[in-house]
Amino acid sequence: MTQNKEQASEWHLVSASEATERLGVNPAIGLSSAEAAERLAKYGPNRLEEPPPRSRWLLLLDQFKGVLILVLIGAALLAAAIGDLVDAAVILVVVLINAVLGFSQEHRAKQSLVALKRMLAPTAEVRRDGVKMSLSADSLVPGDIVLLDPGDRVPADGRVIEAFSFEVDESSLTGESRTVGKHAKLLEGPEIPLAERANLFYMNTTVTRGRAEMVVTATGMNTELGLLAN
Repeated sequence: MTQNKEQASEWHLVSASEATERLGVNPAIGLSSAEAAERLAKYGPNRLEEPPPRSRWLLLLDQFKGVLILVLIGAALLAAAIGDLVDAAVILVVVLINAVLGFSQEHRAKQSLVALKRMLAPTAEVRRDGVKMSLSADSLVPGDIVLLDPGDRVPADGRVIEAFSFEVDESSLTGESRTVGKHAKLLEGPEIPLAERANLFYMNTTVTRGRAEMVVTATGMNTELGLLAN
């Protein structure tokens, strides 16, 4: 069993029973505590990782490291050397504007990730050792059986095992404002867009109606949200 982008893209193409078989779990019992501990050690905690902290000055300096930017700076210096100060000034202004825009985008992206982490589900209802229990969402691993009810935030990516009159709000991931119905049926066609994969759940989407069970297929930075944040 692996947890990677290639595998994650295929879960809507397999049945619920095949998904649980691949993930080595009996959905009526869930993972054992020992197996869950082994998988947690292998895959790491179910959380979005922030990049190492860097000063604003280093972020700004990074904006001048691109090949195109270095070429423009060289052109500005060459223009200044031959006395064409107007062209040199124009090129430098373009370089500075690009740097400011790039810095602003990176800074906003970092702040967005911090805000996003605050929105993630702190706990999850799971079935382990045949018992329903509430666990820290950080401790979820591929193969965990998660139980979902209205108001819950989906704590990881997963394949629907069963769903009853179930709808979710996926606007945090897809931008779609309408709620989306979910079911456990098999879908056909690998080119089905993310927003139309009705048998999959995605981290940080919100349950609006019904109840369901899912088997976790990806956690942390391997979720669709994690790949987007990365």
